[in-house]
Formats: sequence, C-alpha cells, structure tokens
Amino acid sequence: MSILSGLRKPNSRKKGMKILIYGEPGSGKTVFALSFPKSIVVDSEDGCSWYEGTERTRNVVGILDSQSYDDLENLMDELDDANDEEFSSLVIDSETKVYENIKEALQNVEETRAARKGRDVLDANLSMRSYGKIGQLSGRLQNAKLRLASQGINIISVAQAADEMEDAGNGQRVKVGEKPNMDKRARFDYDVVIRLFTKDNKYYGEIEKDRLEVFERGDIVENPSYQNWVHRLESKDNQGKAVAKDFSKDAEKSQKAYYEEVKGEMSFADRVKEYFATIDADTKKKFVEDMVSATGTKKIKEMNKEQQDKVLALMSK
Repeated sequence: MSILSGLRKPNSRKKGMKILIYGEPGSGKTVFALSFPKSIVVDSEDGCSWYEGTERTRNVVGILDSQSYDDLENLMDELDDANDEEFSSLVIDSETKVYENIKEALQNVEETRAARKGRDVLDANLSMRSYGKIGQLSGRLQNAKLRLASQGINIISVAQAADEMEDAGNGQRVKVGEKPNMDKRARFDYDVVIRLFTKDNKYYGEIEKDRLEVFERGDIVENPSYQNWVHRLESKDNQGKAVAKDFSKDAEKSQKAYYEEVKGEMSFADRVKEYFATIDADTKKKFVEDMVSATGTKKIKEMNKEQQDKVLALMSK
C-alpha cells in the first residue's frame, strides 16, 4: 500500500529537545540552562553576567543581551542558516521578559492612539486587538523554536514563576500552585517542563512533563541538568538526518485559506470597506475617481452585479 501524499514513515532522525523551566528567584534556573552544550544565550535579565568568565559559562559560545521580541526573532532566523556544528543549544533567559516586552510595546501603541484621540493615556488599556496581536507574535516565536528543534537544536526556555489562582467563592481567590509567566499556551509545545525550587538549601526540579520518558510526571530530581537527559539525546533513535519542519508556513497557509473563505462570505459593501481600510487618503481619492469612471456612480449599496464586478476588478489591481 502506498503512503498518501504529504505523509512520511516514522524513522530514526536527529531532533532537538525543547525544555521549559520555571521557578522563583534563586531556584537555579540560569545555572540549569547553562548546563547545555554549545549554547547561544539570549540574556534578557542580565542573569549570566556574574557567571561570565567562570566555569558556569564554559558551554556558552555567544550571548545576545536583549529583551526585544524582534531581536529574538531575527536571531532565530539567522540560526536557520548558521553552521550547526558551532552551536547545539539556544537558551532564552527569560521568556518572561520577552513576553513583557511585547505587551509593553503594544501598551505604548494603545497610549499613542489614546493621545491622538484626545483621551487620557492613563485610561488606555490593552484592547482585544492587542491581546490578539500578543498571541500572534507569541505563536510566531513558538513556531520558530519548533523549527530549530526539528533541525536538532536544543531549545531551553527559562521563565519566571507566577501564582496560579482559583476562585474560592465569596469573591475570594486562593493560590493553588505556580505556572510559568509567559503565553499560557506555550507550555504545550515543550517536550519537558520542570518547576525548579529549593528546599533546605538544595536545588530540585519537579517534573511536570517528559516526552523523552526519562522521568515520570511528579518525579523530584535533585540538581537537575543536561546530564539527566544526555543519554536519551545521544541514543540511536536520535541519530540520522534531521527532518526540518516549519509550522509557520502552515499558519500562513491556513490564514490565506480562511481569509479567502471569509472574503467569499462577505457582502460587496463590506469587501469595499475592508479594502478602503488598507489604503491611504491619496489612493482612496484616485480609487473613487476610477470607480465613478467605470460604473457611473460612487453609491456602493446601489450598484448592480455588473458594476460590482468592475469595482472588484479595480480592487484586485
């Protein structure tokens, strides 16, 4: 029986480990992340500075000091074309700072909009549109991590811990645990998730997820590090040619298909309105002139099918 188009048979191939670690300050997050070999480190908290020049950074081949979403995205694009013999791990320390950078940038946009409209900037909050944009940008970063991991690069994401709260009734909320302070959907993309903590001056990690099947959920590991998973990463089923995957292209494909479907369901007036929102004032003026010349009117809602087709043809140009 032949394999259907687009499918592949499961086989041994090289792949990188995607691991998310989070915890309170002083729980050993940066030290854990620095245990991975041939690492490029995005240091957004200045957490590596006191380790530079010491044995802790012996595995580091380069450091990017930035909290910028754009810098991180550009770096991952560059790593696509880099010589993978020079590095094998990407550390992002921390994801929390990058996530906050996105929110801060969009908050500034909201305040600028408020000022332009004469509203008090102190009352400007993130809109639903901005939250949607945050999700979109976070998704793009996650897809870039998945792409690099499919090429055999280890991805180590570090996040600060945030309290996980539940409604206890009577307007009361109680802490029921901790969660990584980043896009809440991101944790599903990782192979391993660990909550780091300290007890009696010792460092531990609680395993929340492990697709590599080295540990079980709930296991407590003292002084966790890369060495706990090295035998799995160097096993026979993690050898061979990498199968590069770019899920961002799937997102673009779905977006285009969905847009075409939605556009097909939109009324003619709504399609013209949407088009007008994408062009500047001078282009609008020229478009209206061409539209009147082609149809004899600028009354969109009164146009017949022939006139509508002429307008759509102008828009397609």
